[in-house]
Amino acid sequence: MRLYLFVFMLCAAPEGAAQGVDLYEVDILRATFSETVSLATVEEEYSLWVCRDALIRLRAIESASEELKSQYFVYADRNPARQRMLVAYLDVVSGLVHPIGWDRISTGNPKRTGHFVTPTGVFANSTHTVGYRALGTKNSRGWRGLGAKGSRVWDFGWQWTDHHYAHHSEQREIRLLMHATDPTAGELRLGKVDSKGCVRISAKLNTFLDCFGILDCDYEQEADQFSWLLKDTRQPVHSAGRYLVVGDSQYLEELPLIVKTPL
Repeated sequence: MRLYLFVFMLCAAPEGAAQGVDLYEVDILRATFSETVSLATVEEEYSLWVCRDALIRLRAIESASEELKSQYFVYADRNPARQRMLVAYLDVVSGLVHPIGWDRISTGNPKRTGHFVTPTGVFANSTHTVGYRALGTKNSRGWRGLGAKGSRVWDFGWQWTDHHYAHHSEQREIRLLMHATDPTAGELRLGKVDSKGCVRISAKLNTFLDCFGILDCDYEQEADQFSWLLKDTRQPVHSAGRYLVVGDSQYLEELPLIVKTPL
């Protein structure tokens, strides 16, 4: 990814010209994503559905809490038949969502004991629930559940979700995280429901989001305080965001649009 460092420096523009710079930056990130993360593609109809669902959910934030600004975000589709993540940029001026790249993920598998369905909604990467980095330690089965040592773990706080058991369903709270998985066995399982309720991503996507600070808006504003978490080698994007959006494309009707903040 260092190949693009000089280009990003050239992208700097006078104050007030940020909008055009961001769209140019999107093209650079799209090329970087293709080279370093994934070349995965999806059907145009599906991509449009995800972008529309993301836009609707993000716009709900404006009416619920604050003015929505142009920013990067990630969208996780918990549909068992999809299990995909979109990294994208929202341009509020044009009202367009600009896809950057797609990658395989794993969300919650409620059919396993002690596992939960990943909740839908909009979740903020807030400094009120500070993330951390994986230690890379193995469990008794040799599984590094949070990925290799140093992998980023994003913490979205306690969130309510459905827990199914013995033909019953009830609401439970889970600690919603987004993190890498075991580099050997876990990576091969991405693309299907497999987690306890968190969003598992690939090591390459983890590095991409971490390096460019895609969701680090709040952390960059307090960079000195979080220097232990933010790497010195990072190349933060101009309009870093803070939101993980989780949707479910198996439903044709819109899901309830609830902006969920960490407790």
